[in-house]
Amino acid sequence: MNHFILFNIILGFIGLSNNSFGQTCCSGGVPLSSSLGLPPESGNVFQLNLNYDLNVLQTLKTGREELNDDSRTRRTHSALLQLGYSFTDRISVDALFSWVRQERSIKQFGNEDFLATDGIGDAVLLFKYKLFSSAQDQTIVTSAIGVKAPLGSSDLRRDDGLTINADLQPGSGAWDGIAWTQVVHTLGARPSMSLSGTAVYGTKGKNDDYLGSQVYQFGNELQITAGLADRLFLGQFIIDPSLALRFRHVRPDRLDEEDVPSTGGKWIFINPGLSYWFSPKYALNAQVELPLFADIEGTQVTPTYRINIGLFAKINMGN
Repeated sequence: MNHFILFNIILGFIGLSNNSFGQTCCSGGVPLSSSLGLPPESGNVFQLNLNYDLNVLQTLKTGREELNDDSRTRRTHSALLQLGYSFTDRISVDALFSWVRQERSIKQFGNEDFLATDGIGDAVLLFKYKLFSSAQDQTIVTSAIGVKAPLGSSDLRRDDGLTINADLQPGSGAWDGIAWTQVVHTLGARPSMSLSGTAVYGTKGKNDDYLGSQVYQFGNELQITAGLADRLFLGQFIIDPSLALRFRHVRPDRLDEEDVPSTGGKWIFINPGLSYWFSPKYALNAQVELPLFADIEGTQVTPTYRINIGLFAKINMGN
């Protein structure tokens, strides 16, 4: 492997982390960026991943300090459909579609203000190219570029006619650019075990019609994930346990070229997961994500936990 190329890929993403803009935690409830990237496959393989994702935010923080206040809760329910097709051993494409329900609850003085929106969310199209593959695919390096298309509504209104804030809309109302890189290495001493590292950087576009006359821009976003996965044979059962750490760096959103207060920050999450293969082509998977560290701008409701369950399928179209 050309170590100089790999070094520059890693260095480039580290450099982005020092200058990247980020998306506020609450408005980042829809897990599009963290869900990107189906496993590398040989040519003529179709993959499908259908997931339900629940992201619960009910921890109020200022900076790194947790506040004794449980009056605010945010929940994002997402149905995510990811499709992928490998045209050759090196070239593939992924598409991610979403349906979103956003909920916000504020309890004060015995009263509750509840607001919910739902609808089709934004979609992502990712063009992937396998940069490097060693003998027997022990080490695979794949990079991709893509776009996020604003399919979801960004101008929903309350029953009283008032426009709902951007972070509760199903869509962002803007086109985004995405850069994605993944390294997967299978351990020689244990071929069933693999190490992986993924970096995703999204540059966010502008919604020029926010509230009818303003310009809103979610901040750019960098995520770096490092993971370990294995395969265990328990009688007739095939189980894939996994463990990952995810770093997310975000910056303030912008409204009419000014930073929006109490948006942006840095987070570290731990993500244990388990997949059960009930056939060579189909698997059920489940993951839980918990925050280990949060350093946010201003005061925000930040993630408390996230649950993801789904069905994965792969079909060799060449047969």
